[in-house]
Amino acid sequence: MKKGWLERMKAVKSEKGFTLVELLATIVILGIIAAIAVPSIGALIENTKTKAHNANVEQVEEAARLKVLTEGAPASDTTYDVADLVSDYLNEVPTDPRANNGSYTTATVTITTDGSVTVNLN
Repeated sequence: MKKGWLERMKAVKSEKGFTLVELLATIVILGIIAAIAVPSIGALIENTKTKAHNANVEQVEEAARLKVLTEGAPASDTTYDVADLVSDYLNEVPTDPRANNGSYTTATVTITTDGSVTVNLN
């Protein structure tokens, strides 16, 4: 019985853990990785929001062009609210990915007499 206990004690004493220097080096490396990753992720999020906004502009522009194709160009330059395009040409008014409340303060489309389209989403 004594022999088994003594062998177990020797096994416990021979086990080694991490030194303080190794732990500090690991923490420093993790800090460096975090310092590099956090700004990159922030830039990625902003880039994605800008691309989503540009896609919204293209979607509204295509809906206005479809309106011109189906109804013809207006007799005079006409400005529409984007909500006017919803029933026939859009499923819903797009939301602003850059705004906290998710809605555009200005969402208009101007169609000129020659059928050109200008979108204003701000």
